[in-house]
Amino acid sequence: MIEWDDKYSVGLSIIDDDHKKLIGILNKAIYAKEHNANSKELREVLKEITDYALKHFKTEETYMIDFNYTGYQDHRKEHRDFFTETIAYHDKLIEGDCQIANEIIEYLKWWLVNHIRVTDKKYVDCFKRNGLK
Repeated sequence: MIEWDDKYSVGLSIIDDDHKKLIGILNKAIYAKEHNANSKELREVLKEITDYALKHFKTEETYMIDFNYTGYQDHRKEHRDFFTETIAYHDKLIEGDCQIANEIIEYLKWWLVNHIRVTDKKYVDCFKRNGLK
């Protein structure tokens, strides 16, 4: 499980709230895997995190466009790559590959933590200069 920690904070409440929600959903996936969830349960959690990520990415990208963030295209590509990967994992689960659960969890943990702590931190100054708190 991943516990929220200040090291994940970007210092913008609307973004941090979304990140907390994403970590909460990821923790549901970890819990499901640890309790031998079947592929249907894992697909549901994977769909939930993908759906919520879509909402969150739209929020971030809207601010990036509104604030003329210079790293927008690279950031957007990371978001699109995330969707490509999660869709591929979802398809494997549909095919009944429950053994892939560990790989899915590790990918989600790595991606989310890395994205928050590295990629998202890059836009903080721009967002704050434009009045986001």
